[in-house]
Amino acid sequence: MKTPFTTLLLFLAMQLAAQEGSWDYFGPAAGLECLAARGNTILVGTEGAGLVRFDTLAGRSFINTGNSGIPSDSIRQLAIDTEGNWWMHHPGGIGRFDGANWQSWSLAETGLPAAAAIRALKAAPGGSLYLATYNGAAIFQAGSWSVLNMSNSGLPSNNLWDVAFGPDGKVYYATAGSGLAIQDGADWTVYNSANAGSALLNNNVFSVALTADGALWAISGFSATQAIRLAKFEGGTWTGYSGLAIGLTIPFLRKILVDEFGRLWLTTPNSVSVFEVGTWAHYYTEDIGCDIDGTVWPAADGAGRFWSLTGCQLARFDGQSWNLLSSGLPGLPSGIVFNGLAEGPDGSLWFGAENGSFIAQLDGDTWNQYFPADFGAFNYAVYSIQAGPEGRLWFGLGNGEILLNEDGVWSFFDTCAAVFPGSSVWSSATAPNGDQWFALFDNGGTGGLAHYANGEWRFFTQLDSTPVLLNFVNKFAFEADGTAWFATDWNGLYRYDGTNWQNFTTGNAALPDNTVRDLAISPEDGSLWACTRFGLSRYDGQSWSLLTAGNSGLPSNDTRRITFDNAGGMYVGYAGGIVAVLRDGAWTELIPPAGEGFTDDVPWGFKVDSRNRLWFAFDIGAVGSGKFGVYRYDPMLVRTEETALAENGLKVYPNPTTGALAVLLETKQTGDVQLRLCNIQGQTVYSSVVPQADGQPIQVDLGRLPAGVYWLSAIQGGRLYTTKVLKQKNH
Repeated sequence: MKTPFTTLLLFLAMQLAAQEGSWDYFGPAAGLECLAARGNTILVGTEGAGLVRFDTLAGRSFINTGNSGIPSDSIRQLAIDTEGNWWMHHPGGIGRFDGANWQSWSLAETGLPAAAAIRALKAAPGGSLYLATYNGAAIFQAGSWSVLNMSNSGLPSNNLWDVAFGPDGKVYYATAGSGLAIQDGADWTVYNSANAGSALLNNNVFSVALTADGALWAISGFSATQAIRLAKFEGGTWTGYSGLAIGLTIPFLRKILVDEFGRLWLTTPNSVSVFEVGTWAHYYTEDIGCDIDGTVWPAADGAGRFWSLTGCQLARFDGQSWNLLSSGLPGLPSGIVFNGLAEGPDGSLWFGAENGSFIAQLDGDTWNQYFPADFGAFNYAVYSIQAGPEGRLWFGLGNGEILLNEDGVWSFFDTCAAVFPGSSVWSSATAPNGDQWFALFDNGGTGGLAHYANGEWRFFTQLDSTPVLLNFVNKFAFEADGTAWFATDWNGLYRYDGTNWQNFTTGNAALPDNTVRDLAISPEDGSLWACTRFGLSRYDGQSWSLLTAGNSGLPSNDTRRITFDNAGGMYVGYAGGIVAVLRDGAWTELIPPAGEGFTDDVPWGFKVDSRNRLWFAFDIGAVGSGKFGVYRYDPMLVRTEETALAENGLKVYPNPTTGALAVLLETKQTGDVQLRLCNIQGQTVYSSVVPQADGQPIQVDLGRLPAGVYWLSAIQGGRLYTTKVLKQKNH
């Protein structure tokens, strides 16, 4: 970094300008709300994306208002009756699909009040459907609706939570405050604390089911969310069991289900239990691979497999092993995409969030999901994703765990977890020589660095004799010779040449603050830029300078993110949801759709892709949506279709290449050609200015570069062209 700093007087003349460009927003995948199963069909209801149908014979399909007559894309509860009809509770009422047609009824048409709280949809033998509500039971039978409540039956309460059906035609109603009511034709029997003893706590019953041997099981407790006990009624006797009594570590019972094979399933907010042949088996997060959502009705299919919603979308248990399944719906993992945004070697985009529970890949228009548990990880919070050379993708998780995807093969590393227990892998970077660096920290303010090369690990912690203040590293940057820079949260910048450490702070550099949030190396001149709360600092290898709103057109001093594109632009992200670009001497403020409502939000996951588009994430709860998302901004400066580029004159061959590359630029433009080759990380690895070659190819040698995907850009006469180059390994 020896190029002198362009004088600050240039920046004094810069003005904030308007800029044209296109925006795209990518929101989180639709939330999964409910389940139902019968035979080969498993239905998953979503919030805003309709139904996902899993068919054990035909795979997965999607049903929504765009491709069917389904009455709503928001599904709150589901059931499948004995005749195969699909039933759904949606915001407008109740819907039914008979295999050919959809029909819908408002709650008023069922006989219920418009505000009735429906707690369970249960299909009864014979094809009828029961709704358990706060206002009694609505029943669809023989083509019409009726309501059963205290005024027309022996129900002791209208406050119903569940319904179950016996093989002898009896119907069992779980009530809050009035125990369990059993309807046998015109006769009613009620069990409560007076005749069931302590088995039914506070006369509350929240879930009920019957096994094939005639035993009745219920969940009872003082409230629907407190520690609850399991009750069994068999042979005229009630027996109560605490969660601890049946072997559970946490007794917060939620739902019970009996499958077609007579097994009793029991869910809690963090476990699934099954009772079979007199024995309980319990499965927890570490067994399942993700947090279970035991508050939602589980389901069991005709093959005896158990299904439940989880923090990772879906879990399925075949009696031997658990599998995490994707809904296949498009979108990001929910949560803040801190540093979890990277471009893969094939141009696909990868996303991870701190509580997203899965990794999302956008490949063209197709979304794929990957679950860390499938590759050996125990933690599924994704804090960082980074693309390295030779097609490597590094995923930093919680608790010091790391995943590597190399050419589609996943590897798991937990070495850092032993050194930094409880720490998150906040960011990572690859040095020019291929060495891999990771920054880790925990909420207690401790952490450090991990260095990985040739299968060997080295750690820099507070206990080392090397700098002890590297406990919160935000970002890395590397000079062309491999010298590493580390931005810390409290202790300024560190520079490491492989042997010696140098610390830059407010005391010895133009750093207005010792909290440095982000770093970037300019592809134009190799200078280092650092984001602080009080402006941008720049180091040209010899001297420091400071860029602020007071001495330039910088929109704000509270800088958070910085990156460069392939067309000479510098993007900076600020507190308050601002993103601005410096291009051709002028600052332009970029306001994403709905961005005017941002307040304290800051951009995360700042990344310019190989097609020169800026990607960044926001927590956009400030605008009232309560969601998170990623924006993509295309400045419309680069032709992004490779076929169109070739037609406009940029050709490279051979491609792939092991080293020698011929570049042919056949355009009507005149003047010198500026060539730049960037790796998948956006780092410039080759640049040159050559005279117009009059139809002759320009020879470029890539032999010294590692194998991987590169992007070649050519600028001539104010036009920018780009194309992808694949460098293969030398043999």
